Amino acid sequence: MSTKFESYLRPYGLLSLAFILFLTAVGCQQQNAEIAGLSIPVPEKMNRNPDKAFATIPEFKDGQASYQGNVAPMAIFTFYQHVMAAKGWEPTARFSNGKDRIAYTKGNRILLVQYNQIPDGPTVMTLMVGTQDPPK
Repeated sequence: MSTKFESYLRPYGLLSLAFILFLTAVGCQQQNAEIAGLSIPVPEKMNRNPDKAFATIPEFKDGQASYQGNVAPMAIFTFYQHVMAAKGWEPTARFSNGKDRIAYTKGNRILLVQYNQIPDGPTVMTLMVGTQDPPK
């Protein structure tokens, strides 16, 4: 009897998961930023900080941009997991720390997305682009 009940719930569970993923993708619309010759998606509710100074990482000297907005860090993570895969970018653990930084590669280009929520304030996100050396 439990297998009949489980087989009944399985399609609805998958449908619910698909609906949640759809809401996440639709709920976090995107804009595109041109950084180092690449079109990088940015969550729509993030605004560019043109004068924001930040320390660059040597591997990401091709281009950097800073954004801030009222977008939860988990929403930023989910946003990039979906849109970067759709654009052919692959996640890499090389520069990721598993908490507030994720990285993607496509060809010899690498993108680092770093985000921190300010207590009782907006989330600050920095995008950094670099070129990887070809494998030896």
